[in-house]
Amino acid sequence: MAILNYEEIKNFCGPTSQLGSGKEAIVYRHQDKVIKLFHQERKTTLPRISDQGLMALSEVTLNCFLTPKDLIVQDHKIIGYTEDFIVEKEIQPANIPFDEIKEDILTLSEHGFILEDIFYNYLFTDDRMFFNDLTCCRYIPIDNAFLKERFLQKNMETINIFLIGLTMFDAFHKGQKHEYTKIFLANDYRLKHCPNQFYGDILDEKRKI
Repeated sequence: MAILNYEEIKNFCGPTSQLGSGKEAIVYRHQDKVIKLFHQERKTTLPRISDQGLMALSEVTLNCFLTPKDLIVQDHKIIGYTEDFIVEKEIQPANIPFDEIKEDILTLSEHGFILEDIFYNYLFTDDRMFFNDLTCCRYIPIDNAFLKERFLQKNMETINIFLIGLTMFDAFHKGQKHEYTKIFLANDYRLKHCPNQFYGDILDEKRKI
């Protein structure tokens, strides 16, 4: 992880390099990275991850979740970060990397991260799936086996609803209708078939039958 002063990168943050603007940040591209600068006035009711959590997230190695590469500071305050630039494709890959997603969920839970807002923060490449914008997750540094297990249960519930909704009910595509109904159906399926198990493991079991 590197610390970048805003003065070093401000020339890369102009209209011609802007990729978009979301609830969390304005996004720019510079070479092989995207630069995300937090809005001065937040456009979401979800709290941003703490600076401590952002720094901790940048030190975690994950397969399918994009993590900060550099932290951007101004006047000794973190005002943004960089991520790897990913070429996005609209077509969903045939094989979602369930095993790698499960490994990431275990890692995030072990390190005290709780997923909050991932349902629309994902993208596909030609052969991969990535989650981005993890700054809405909560970070609670812990060294307690019971709490880590609770975090894991919460994260498994969230990721299962997402994966079931995406693969079975065509949910979580921007601009789609009846999303609340699809979330209800996904959660109902989760409760009936994998309340305490990773959805990808259920699929593996079905393939073996």
